[in-house]
Amino acid sequence: MYNTVIFDYGNTLCKMGNLAQSLEAVCSSTQAVKVGKLIELYIRQLYQPNQVSHPEWESIWRLAFATHGVPFHTELGIQHLEHFIRSGELYPYTHELLSTLKSQGTKLVLLSNVTGNTDIFQQDLERRELAQYFDRVIWSCEIGYRKPSEQAFQIALNSIGSHAAHTLMVGDNPISDMQGAKSIGLSTLLVADQHKICPHSDHVTLRDNLRETLIKLTNPL
Repeated sequence: MYNTVIFDYGNTLCKMGNLAQSLEAVCSSTQAVKVGKLIELYIRQLYQPNQVSHPEWESIWRLAFATHGVPFHTELGIQHLEHFIRSGELYPYTHELLSTLKSQGTKLVLLSNVTGNTDIFQQDLERRELAQYFDRVIWSCEIGYRKPSEQAFQIALNSIGSHAAHTLMVGDNPISDMQGAKSIGLSTLLVADQHKICPHSDHVTLRDNLRETLIKLTNPL
C-alpha cells in the first residue's frame, strides 16, 4: 500500500503538444518548423540514464535558431513555450483521478522534466486547476536536476517527508520515470498506450485503466 504518489506530468496527466508546430505559429521564419524540430531533438537527447544536470533553456533555443540562421530573442522563446504549453490537453481521467487520490488522503507530488521558465509551467498548472491537488510541485528547471537523476527524486521525497518504501512513481517514460525512481528504491507504475514489458516497472497499466489501478494500489480501506 502506497501513501504517496509522485506523478510525471507530460504524457502522463497531460497530452503534450508539438514544439515545431508551436514555433511555426509564433515565428514568421520559413525555417520555424526545422528550428522547432531541432529543439525537440536536443530535448530528447537529455533523456539519458546518466543525465543529471539541467541545461539553461535559452542555450538550447539559441543553438537551434543559430543552426538555421534565424534570429532569436528571449521574448520569442517565451511566446513559443507559452503556445506549446497551452496546446497540451489534459487526459479525460486527470481531474477525477487526482481528486479521488486527494480525498482519500494520499500525498501527491508532481515531478516533471521541463525545459523553460518555471513561471510559465506553474501558471499553466494553475490555469488548468491542477495545482490544488498537489502537496508539492517540482519542476526540473526549478531545482536544477532532471529525472532520472537520483537527486530529483530525493528532493521530491524530502519535500513532503515521505519514505521511498511507501511511495509510487507514476509516469510514461521507462528511463526518466521508471529507471530513475527505482534507483532510490521507489516502486513504479508505467502508464502505456499499449501492452508492454518494462524491466524497471513494478506495475504497468494501460492509460484507460490508470484510475482503477491507482485506487487499488493506494486506497487505505
